[in-house]
Amino acid sequence: MMCWLKLIKRSAVLFAVLCCNTVLSAPALASTVDRVVAKVNSEIVTLSAVQDRLFVISQQMQSSGTEEKMPSQDELMKTALNSIINERLQVQEAKKIGYEVTEKSLLKAFDDIKKNNNITDEQFEEMLASEGRSIESYKEIIRDQILVSRISQMQMGNIQAVPEEEIKKYYVKNQKDFWDPPRVKARHILFIVDEGALEKDIRLKKIKAREILRRIRAGKNFAELAKKYSEDVSAHEGGKIGVIEHGMLVPEFEEVVFRLKPGEVSDIVKTRYGLHIIKCDDVIAGHSKPFVEVKEKILGLLSFNKRKKVYDNWVKELKKSAFVEISLFEDERDNFNNIDTAKKPQTASLQADEFFKDDKPKYIKKPQRSRKPRARASSKSSLNAKKNSREYKIIKKKLRYYKKLRDNNKISEQQYQKKKKELLKKL
Repeated sequence: MMCWLKLIKRSAVLFAVLCCNTVLSAPALASTVDRVVAKVNSEIVTLSAVQDRLFVISQQMQSSGTEEKMPSQDELMKTALNSIINERLQVQEAKKIGYEVTEKSLLKAFDDIKKNNNITDEQFEEMLASEGRSIESYKEIIRDQILVSRISQMQMGNIQAVPEEEIKKYYVKNQKDFWDPPRVKARHILFIVDEGALEKDIRLKKIKAREILRRIRAGKNFAELAKKYSEDVSAHEGGKIGVIEHGMLVPEFEEVVFRLKPGEVSDIVKTRYGLHIIKCDDVIAGHSKPFVEVKEKILGLLSFNKRKKVYDNWVKELKKSAFVEISLFEDERDNFNNIDTAKKPQTASLQADEFFKDDKPKYIKKPQRSRKPRARASSKSSLNAKKNSREYKIIKKKLRYYKKLRDNNKISEQQYQKKKKELLKKL
C-alpha cells in the first residue's frame, strides 16, 4: 500500500477520534478510585471517563493498523482527555443553539449499533450490564454523540469544493507518493535446509540443487522441475511466486531476483529457508500513476484536510470562550501510567489548548487573594473593570458568535434575540 494512502487512513481515524462520532461501547472503568480530573464550564470530567475514552482510542488505532506506532500511555491519556473536553464543548454549544435528539433518533442509533455488531436485543443489554451501564446512561452517551455529529457537520457544511487546479497541483508536487516502484515476476525451486541440520544432510541438498540447476541450464522446463522437486508450497504452480516488490522477501533473495533479466535463471542462492534456484519471468519498470487514476483519492484527501482545518479552528474558538480547569498531579514526574495511584492532585487553572500545546503538562498556581480591605471604587472605574473582565470578554465573543450564526441563517432572529437577552443578563 502506498504511504499516502496510509496517511489518509490514519488521518481519518484521528479525525474521528477528535469528532468523537464513535458509537461503539467501551468497558466501564468506574471500579477504579474515581475523581474529578477536569471541569468544562459547569460540567465535570472524571478519571473513569478518561480511561473509558482511552480504551476506545486505543482500539481505534489498533483496528486502523497504527498499533506499531502507538503513542506512549501519557500521550494517549492526554489525547483522551482532550477528546472529552472537545466533545463536552460541542455538546454544550449544540444545546445552546437549541439542537435536540428525539427518542426516534436514539432508537435508530441503537438499532444501527446492534446491526453493525450483529447482536440481539438481549445480548446488547447483557453487554451493557457487564460494563456497569444502564440503557438510560448509554442513551445519554449516544445523544451526546449525535449532537456532536450534527453541530460539527453544520460547521463544516459550507466548505467549498476543491478545484481541479488544486488537485493537479498536489499531484505534481507529491509525485513520489504516486510512484509505483519496479517489480519482478518470478518463480523458484526451494530445497529446505533446517537450522541446525547435519553437515551431511546439507551436502546432499547442495548436490541435489546443483543437479537440478544443471538440467535447467541444459534446457529442461523450469516449471516442470519445480513441480517435481521444489519443497516450497508454490511447487504445484511451477514455483510461481508472483509479483515481487522491494521489501517483500529476504534480502539475499531480493538482491538476486532484481538483477535478473526476463528469462534468466540464477545460480544457487542461500537464505535462512534453504537453497533456491530463481527464474525471472518478467520485469515491470517503475512508473508514476496517471493523474486520472489517483484524482478521486487526492480529492478525498484534500477535502478531508479542509474539513479538519475548519473543525480544528472552530474547536479552538470554543476553547477560547470557555472555562476549562484541569487537575494535574503535584509532582511533574508523576506520569499518567500511575494515574490510579497518584497523590492528591492540586488544581491548576489553564486553558485546555495551553495544556495540550506541549508534550509536558504545565502547572499554574492560583494566586493568593489579598486579605487587605479594598477601597470602594467609583462607578466609572467599576464599569471599566467590568469591561476588562474575562467574563465580559467571553460574553462579547458569544454575542458575536450568535450574530454570525444569525447572519448566516443558521439560527433564526428569535433564537438570536433569546440568546442575546440571556447573555446580557449576566453582565
